[in-house]
Formats: sequence, structure tokens, C-alpha cells
Amino acid sequence: MSKEEEIITFETYFDPMLAEIIRAKLEANDIPCFLADENMGSIYPAYNQGGGGIKLKIFARDLERCREIVDSDEEIGND
Repeated sequence: MSKEEEIITFETYFDPMLAEIIRAKLEANDIPCFLADENMGSIYPAYNQGGGGIKLKIFARDLERCREIVDSDEEIGND
């Protein structure tokens, strides 16, 4: 498998709704992605903090494009 095909963690979230919003935003821009550990956070809310949060996974080849999309989106409220 090439480095570009590697699946990496783009960002980690402790807010399930924000994770879903950003996942949907990336998919709307034709970037394949998925959330990891979101079910554990729903079942056991304390897991979000102790388990490292909800991870948004992407292909390494899409990293720069994902950063551009998230950074340019005023609705997400990047801090």
C-alpha cells in the first residue's frame, strides 16, 4: 500500500455533533472519510474524554484538501 492510500486520523473531537458536521462537510466535497469510536462515546459519554475522543479518518492523500475545507468554513467556528 502506498503512503497516499494510508488511512490517517485527520482530527479528534470530543463533541459528537461537531464530528458529524465536519464528516458531512468533507463528504459533500467528495472526500471519503469515516468516524472511529463514535459509538463508544454515545454509549459511554465519559469514554470521549478517557478514550481519546471521536477520530475522523481520511486517506493521507486528502490531508491538505481537508485542512483547506475545514479552515475556510466559517460555520464550523475554528478556534
